[in-house]
Amino acid sequence: MSDRKFEHPRHVKAFPKDDPIKPCRLTTFLGYKARMTHIVREVEKPGSTIVARGGVETLRPALQRLYMTRASAYRDALKSFIEGYQEGIQQIMEKKEDSSKAQQEGNTDKNST
Repeated sequence: MSDRKFEHPRHVKAFPKDDPIKPCRLTTFLGYKARMTHIVREVEKPGSTIVARGGVETLRPALQRLYMTRASAYRDALKSFIEGYQEGIQQIMEKKEDSSKAQQEGNTDKNST
């Protein structure tokens, strides 16, 4: 544990540089969790053990406090999560209906013989 104060958190020294030839992409992600911010970035070094585990490297703690975040970013993320959740529930319900119909058809075939 370090003896740093909360008023002087550690800072990100450098973000990975983007290649201007390639199209724009997300190079880092700041996720907020109780006084801690994580930076996740893709690693494209061949032969690296990180690439074998999925190709994502986590750097932490980057910042301990996150100020003046845009509420629209949280709102948009929450909307997309809810939409995906509803689609998943709908797919599960359709599968249950299909399986119950198949069982009912199987039961009627057995009863008729």
